Amino acid sequence: MIERIKSGIQGLDELIEGGFPKDFCYAIVGGPGAGKTIFGSQFIYHGISRYNENGLYITLEEPPHSIANNMLRFGWNFYELEKREKLALINATPIKEPGQSKYTLKGELVTEAFDVDGLLGLIAEAKRKINAKRCVIDSLTALSLKYKEEFEMRQQSLKLIRGLMEMNLTTLLLTEKSEESADQKKFSPVEFLAQGIIHLHVYRIRDFIIRAVEVRKMRGTKIINKLCLYDFTEQGIMVYPQETIFRNA
Repeated sequence: MIERIKSGIQGLDELIEGGFPKDFCYAIVGGPGAGKTIFGSQFIYHGISRYNENGLYITLEEPPHSIANNMLRFGWNFYELEKREKLALINATPIKEPGQSKYTLKGELVTEAFDVDGLLGLIAEAKRKINAKRCVIDSLTALSLKYKEEFEMRQQSLKLIRGLMEMNLTTLLLTEKSEESADQKKFSPVEFLAQGIIHLHVYRIRDFIIRAVEVRKMRGTKIINKLCLYDFTEQGIMVYPQETIFRNA
């Protein structure tokens, strides 16, 4: 029996035998507007509120307060969860803001240089403080600015994934990929190394924007091999397992 954790995204678990296999890393891939940040935030928020699994949200690009503010529209109060030490928002952006000399978690945890070792150090300390079980990194695309060579990026991605698994964190690694390249055979190192891949597709069909989720890979799991529609609702992302993109095209 494989121990699984619920995604917190209505309809998704039906595609992956009831949830994500516990303590592994999964790539969530999509282009602009696909909803990767909402997907990750929903995973963390419902993990805490429904399943009592504390979480870490690590941002490598957008400031944490910006993400927290945007999630209020769904009724997800990250500030309250952080105050209750159920959630840690980690600002690990490699681009320093004016007057800021170090990367901090709530002004307490610091690392002198941005690299995978430093990132893992921040994550380990935050996990220890709140006993986190879930983790989101938004997004790994930022690492490509630091590690430009494909071999080095693969090495560092492997180090990051191994480190997260050793901490027993079930992690979503948000990764950007434009729809034009989503079906091409060139994959990022993270997609090869992750335990599973979920693609969030956005298509234009005539005058309509169609969003479809595809479980490309999920080790140890019988997956449903079809493009299923998803949409944004007042409660976040909702997946419709019975509705395919072809029926609505």
